Amino acid sequence: MFPGDDSMPGEVSRAEDGVMEMAGVDVLLDPAFTVPAVPEAAAGVGWIRRMVPRFCEGDAHARRRTLAEQVIAQIGRPSRSSSPTAALLEALGLAPGLEGDVAAVALAYQPHVPVPPEVDAAADRLVAACGGRTEESAARVCVLVQAHAAMLALIARLRAADGAPAVPVTRRIAPDGREILVDLAAAPFGAGRHACPGQALALHLATRQPGSSAGRQHVSGATAAGQRDRSVR
Repeated sequence: MFPGDDSMPGEVSRAEDGVMEMAGVDVLLDPAFTVPAVPEAAAGVGWIRRMVPRFCEGDAHARRRTLAEQVIAQIGRPSRSSSPTAALLEALGLAPGLEGDVAAVALAYQPHVPVPPEVDAAADRLVAACGGRTEESAARVCVLVQAHAAMLALIARLRAADGAPAVPVTRRIAPDGREILVDLAAAPFGAGRHACPGQALALHLATRQPGSSAGRQHVSGATAAGQRDRSVR
């Protein structure tokens, strides 16, 4: 969700010097390639991972993605704030002090990243503030957490005006069980069933941040690439 499939910059933290295979964006259109699965968890970051559309397939994914889309629709086009996450919190009627918890959970969101106890505690505070342990509250957490790091990366790319994707890769599990990286250079907002549902909101937030105006000319290119990907879903 937000730049790069429904993934985030943490996807690249275990690329291991090219050990993992790199695949093209067509993998995202193949249902035989699935998102990494996550184990059951009763609380903490593990519960969030288990309840969001990012790490599931089938009916659960469709249902949870719809809930996330409803959250994005509720947010609309928020006013400029001190950061994209601050703008989202305000739009959702949540306390600005939760931004630190959002940032902490975002850093540990990916399944291959270890979760310290204090980050699990931050996750539980965030879930409670969003309404408790329901799929609806998980959708709100999902939008906040996945947007946080991805938005910062998108703003950095706009300021650099280099045309590079905010999120360079995502991950999939191949039919034979191998975990592979998927190059998102040709699909900055992803493709297929896990394509980013928040592209318009992401670009709205990114171009309203101080210093991002230098990269505005690259927004149209990112938008066109994202639309191309959606046309083949």
